[in-house]
Amino acid sequence: MMFKSILIANRGEIARRIIKSARRLGIKTYAVYSEADKHSMHTKEADVAVYIGYAESKKSYLNIKKVIDVAVKNKIEAIHPGYGFLSENYLFAKKVEASGVKFIGPNWKSIKAMGNKNNAKKIISSANIPLVNGFLVDKEKPVENKKKAKKIGFPVIAKAAAGGGGKGMRVAYNESDLQDSIEAVTREAQNSFKDEEVIIEKYIKGGKHIEIQIARDNHGNCIHLFERDCSSQRRYQKVLEEAPSLSIPKPTKIRMYKAAIDIANKINYQSLGTIEFIVDVQSQKEELPFFFLEMNTRLQVEHPVTEEILGMDLVELQINIALGKKLNIDNEKLIPCGHAIEARIYAEDPKNDFLPSPGVIQALYLPNEGRFDFGVRSGDHVSTFYDPMLGKVIVHSNDREEARTKLVSCLEELKVRGIKTNKDFLSYILNSEIFRTDIIQITDLDDLALKFKRLLPNPTDIVAATLVILNAEAQIKNKMWRLWGTGSANILLRQQEKSYAIKVNSSDGRKFQLNFGDEIALVENVFSSKKIISFDIDQRSVSFDFKAKDKTLSLYREGIKFVFENITNTYQGNKIDVQERKIVAPITGSIAKILVKNGQIVSKDEAVVFVEAMKMEYKLVAPQSGKVLGLKNKKGDLIEKGETLLEIE
Repeated sequence: MMFKSILIANRGEIARRIIKSARRLGIKTYAVYSEADKHSMHTKEADVAVYIGYAESKKSYLNIKKVIDVAVKNKIEAIHPGYGFLSENYLFAKKVEASGVKFIGPNWKSIKAMGNKNNAKKIISSANIPLVNGFLVDKEKPVENKKKAKKIGFPVIAKAAAGGGGKGMRVAYNESDLQDSIEAVTREAQNSFKDEEVIIEKYIKGGKHIEIQIARDNHGNCIHLFERDCSSQRRYQKVLEEAPSLSIPKPTKIRMYKAAIDIANKINYQSLGTIEFIVDVQSQKEELPFFFLEMNTRLQVEHPVTEEILGMDLVELQINIALGKKLNIDNEKLIPCGHAIEARIYAEDPKNDFLPSPGVIQALYLPNEGRFDFGVRSGDHVSTFYDPMLGKVIVHSNDREEARTKLVSCLEELKVRGIKTNKDFLSYILNSEIFRTDIIQITDLDDLALKFKRLLPNPTDIVAATLVILNAEAQIKNKMWRLWGTGSANILLRQQEKSYAIKVNSSDGRKFQLNFGDEIALVENVFSSKKIISFDIDQRSVSFDFKAKDKTLSLYREGIKFVFENITNTYQGNKIDVQERKIVAPITGSIAKILVKNGQIVSKDEAVVFVEAMKMEYKLVAPQSGKVLGLKNKKGDLIEKGETLLEIE
């Protein structure tokens, strides 16, 4: 027995993931879509797509009546809510069941029981599961709230009782912070969840976020599907997830498995679910303490890593439980194989406080190896109305280090053009010491994010970029690897908001001296292929991967990509002709400052004009000593790239 048809009450990669399993099982799929998603992938892949309303979620994907009406009108047998949107809305589940349509998930009573953190804690406490010490805020008694918080001990964290997904959380480090934190969370709770209840808990800085995947059928059979480590979080939002967790001792895991199963049995759960715990890895105790955080009564975003280590289809398992089938597996026969890591790809700008980056995806290129659960393709528009997650990259290998390096390679090959993404930040995390050594804890990414935001190329990166450009220039001029003319060249590079003026000297074409800012670099034994440049600098050998196209150069160091633009032509010091003595605008912009006037004598490398473009400023210097001629611009004038600004006679 199998459902003949299901409606997927979701969108994007979530809907595509469910369609994939349903199609394999021979189930007819119905997709719903909003005005913004009329041309999206999930509407094209479903057997039937039904328009459900305007782009705003509350007028489409969150409109309970419209979703159920589509199912009833089309005589659809079941609704799969995916994750997000209505997946943990107990009223939705209740109304679906009342309509005669099957809800692929737990019954509404289980969703309601675990949907509120305060209610969940009451249930869990009766099952003797360890809990973080806390209390429900009484907004009419701020003095009493302070007394209770002091008794727990600062720092404490204020949480929206109905919250989830990292929203509605504020840390109060002392008594004076408490009321502001409560008020801020109250506002967020009302806006995001329409529920102003707030709880206060002891704040455990750091710790490992470990979640246990469980499955329970309608006949009382319950199993765990091992654990996932979701400690790589930024502002309590998961970024990387992996399975299994190698940093938690086996005895601690066994206790957590039992606790998760006990919770599922306590509420008579019937479906897939996830029990989330925080593990105090800083504890000096032989068996690490762990505390219940929450239960997610749905499929998780990170479910693929569990599928990869077990060779299972969790959507199929959900559907079978909804059909009333007994679990045909038990924990004695389940053995995880290898290691899996998942990276969430978001349309966001890590260099600009991770603000969303909506717009048109001009091109999307997926790597040749790995699993890709994506909801977009080239040409799609990333809307401002929905979550900015584009999709997920999942890898599976024999061990954790192999999986880590495989994921780094996948992210390097992944190309998304037209919008900004977090993929370079993900590579930065994966190559960090705390991730490689598996000691990363919940709050560590916030510090890494700040470091990444300030990350600039180091002097050796700049040297490598300069040498790649010089080599390209030499090949264009049909010369061997050497400098030309007097053995002197000037390069102007731009990298994000900063420009670098580099002067290169060589007496023999084999040894080079590069000067930029306060840096002096001595280089020799340079070798360059089409993709790699290596050299000795200050008596140490280095090597870089690179990709060059036109005036743009992508340089890679430990998975981090630095994009340089060559914004000035290399020119020689003594063979000055009419073209080479001109100073031209390297970019379209405006004149920010003029330091010279016609007839003035200037020295070689003396600053003469500053150009401003896109809030960045570029210094242009004299290519030789001489007299200024042909200056016609003034401060504020608009200029075009390639326009001659002045000459040096």
